[in-house]
Amino acid sequence: MAAFVGGVPSSSFVLKNKLPSVSSKRSPSAIQMSIYPQTGLTNTRFSVRRVKKTAEKRVAAADAYFARSVTRQYKNTAVPFGVYLPQCTEGTIKGMAEEKRSAALSREFRLKQRSPAMKAHALFENRKQAIIGAHNCSYEEKLVSKYPALAAAFVLGMTEASRACSRYVVPETVAEEYMASAVDKQMKMRAVKGGVYSLSCAEGVAKGQAEQARVSALGTAFRSAQKGASATTAERYNAAKYGRVFHGHGCEHEEQEFNKFPACAAAMRPSSYGY
Repeated sequence: MAAFVGGVPSSSFVLKNKLPSVSSKRSPSAIQMSIYPQTGLTNTRFSVRRVKKTAEKRVAAADAYFARSVTRQYKNTAVPFGVYLPQCTEGTIKGMAEEKRSAALSREFRLKQRSPAMKAHALFENRKQAIIGAHNCSYEEKLVSKYPALAAAFVLGMTEASRACSRYVVPETVAEEYMASAVDKQMKMRAVKGGVYSLSCAEGVAKGQAEQARVSALGTAFRSAQKGASATTAERYNAAKYGRVFHGHGCEHEEQEFNKFPACAAAMRPSSYGY
């Protein structure tokens, strides 16, 4: 207590150097520099634009990391033992798997050439689908709202891991096959209004690759019919659930159609789907 007797306590925050008086012969700039010493924040190279650019790079790097992590998790779910099922569409003969990987890289490059309107539409559509599949979890909703690549990987991985896709679900009746083909036609007409496929089409970039992709799709449909009864039942149930949750719109009639024709539900796709 002796330090507080008779004056201000001794502290490192006490100003020891007196400020220059007004009557002293010093310029206003010198007075300002003595009060506010120059630091790194006053560097002319420091700008808000640079900080914003650095922050955008960090967010993009985090987005890519989250997207890779989600894709890896869904692959572990779909292929828990590391051995791909016969329904894998990367190829059936030597060289086709490498072509599929090259096509995926080419598609990723062409996706960057889209117009701002197409990018914005895909952003909000993927975000909407991801929020629906977030199971009412506020934490997951914040993540998919902040990171667009994570939302796209989440939507794609969720449908692939549950195998709720038209490539895997095989129609069991003629009526179901007709309904699935009709829905698929509507989805393609919505995505390709003028009949010209967009840059995101990944069927091929060189002569013969598109035909190989179609043959691979037919091979996938054939191999999908060779599954066991338990796998077939699980895929049909997941496809019906996918249609009800993501594309049912709360319509009782649509939900009944999805329950009756799971292949029809599997043919439903978000509007951001690229053909």
